[in-house]
Amino acid sequence: MESLRQPTRLYWQRLCRWCARTEHRDRARAMAEDVSRAFTEHPLATGESYWQHLWFTICMAARFVYTTVVLVLHGLLPFLLTKAASREIERIYAIMKARIPKARREQIDLDYSV
Repeated sequence: MESLRQPTRLYWQRLCRWCARTEHRDRARAMAEDVSRAFTEHPLATGESYWQHLWFTICMAARFVYTTVVLVLHGLLPFLLTKAASREIERIYAIMKARIPKARREQIDLDYSV
């Protein structure tokens, strides 16, 4: 047992010395900032925290799953759920359109006018 402790202790000592070097510490901080930015830049641009953005996307994904199930059921049994999917698609569209900045919304409306 003692023979295993010695190499482990040496490994941790070397690791601590390596981490204590200024260039490694600075690089670790820069990498941590990059990771933090990757997880927060887009949510902050939409006016949400990471967790708010995650919750919104989970709720929207649940709506899409529900709509998919309704569409498949309606496809199999056309007499069922005749308006449910189209109503849900309209709700999803309204939710997403309300979140888009006005200038971009106008451009999207021009691009996708029917």
